[in-house]
Amino acid sequence: MKILITAGPTREPIDAVRYISNRSSGRVGLALAAAAIEGGHDVTVLLGPGVADQKLRGRCDVYRFGSSAELQQLLDAHFGGCELLIMAAAVSDYRPAAVCGGKLPRQSGQRMRLDLEPTPDLVAQCAAAKRPGQRIIAFALEEADNLEVRAAEKLMRKGIDGIVANPLGTMESDSITAVYLAGDGSRVAPGRMSKTVFAQWLIERITL
Repeated sequence: MKILITAGPTREPIDAVRYISNRSSGRVGLALAAAAIEGGHDVTVLLGPGVADQKLRGRCDVYRFGSSAELQQLLDAHFGGCELLIMAAAVSDYRPAAVCGGKLPRQSGQRMRLDLEPTPDLVAQCAAAKRPGQRIIAFALEEADNLEVRAAEKLMRKGIDGIVANPLGTMESDSITAVYLAGDGSRVAPGRMSKTVFAQWLIERITL
């Protein structure tokens, strides 16, 4: 199976030096890529900034992105050729509406105000463009109290085939306690496990 996996954060530039980002480590996406390769699949990885790719070199195609706009360009180029998209990247929800070409000077004692605009919903865009036979699995990082409700809402709103609901504690942790919600209404909670074991579990489940 041809699998396209996105992993890591985006960095939305403020100026030539500063950016808006998040705490995604990319470890789940890397583990998914490794599990898919070990499962004999044809894997392409779109990898965000600050995520090491040594374990993937020579094993699959890896393309780098920095911002959400760069990730969008890579998805436009590679989504059409895959059978399964696993959208594990943590795409920033907002980006500066205008980017300074140089470095904004520090104004001592004065606040800096940023005008932010929403980034495109890349998962929804791919879902709208998918052809028969293509599937999309996404991730939802939410607070534990609203985890499954919000994940189920995203699943329906984006028109995708499955979503991994995982609590905020997943960030910067070696383990994950996730719930997998499928488009057919089924729910599976495999319990707390390492990200490596979870990746193997998920790949086996969604590539049957």
